[in-house]
Amino acid sequence: KLNLANHHNMLSLIIKYDNSLLNHMIKSHIQWLNQFMIFMTQYGREAVLPIFIILIAIFGGQEGRQTAVMMSLSILVLIPISMTAKDIVARPRPDLQISSLLRSDNEYSFPSGHAAIVSAGAATSLALFRTKNRILISIALAAEAAIVCISRVYLGHHFPLDVVGGILLGVGVSFMLVGASDRIEKVMLMLTRKLSIKS
Repeated sequence: KLNLANHHNMLSLIIKYDNSLLNHMIKSHIQWLNQFMIFMTQYGREAVLPIFIILIAIFGGQEGRQTAVMMSLSILVLIPISMTAKDIVARPRPDLQISSLLRSDNEYSFPSGHAAIVSAGAATSLALFRTKNRILISIALAAEAAIVCISRVYLGHHFPLDVVGGILLGVGVSFMLVGASDRIEKVMLMLTRKLSIKS
């Protein structure tokens, strides 16, 4: 009972600080920064990341194609995982009345899907797309992912802990897939050969 009480108190303290950080971020809004944050939260995941994947697949050579495949696979794996995690945790979104810059989603809050996907993309790129000057492109994508994550809290769509959870989930899935990339590539080659033989 004592351990349960301690865990409950610790959880309450974490949630208290989580709410406090969110309120502090919202009260620190800067007029000229608002539209930029709205743009990043709307298009950082939906446009910037897919465009990056397409460009490195076309112009990045073999390394770029491998990275693009692994990034796409990470995203496909993360979508059902993050949605399931949201339903299990069932944490409500922050109160929309505290920030009216942009309408929030209706789904649950933890973990942040935006944070999970952009973090997975950045982690995969940093791990695989890194020879010569390509690492600079990966670092730029990581910076873009960081801004998207910050924008989710800045706009009041997520608590900071939601974003941290999303980052950990995205990076974790990314590293697991990168670690198995050789096996995945072999399986894909086998499937490609079988399909080409049938056709």
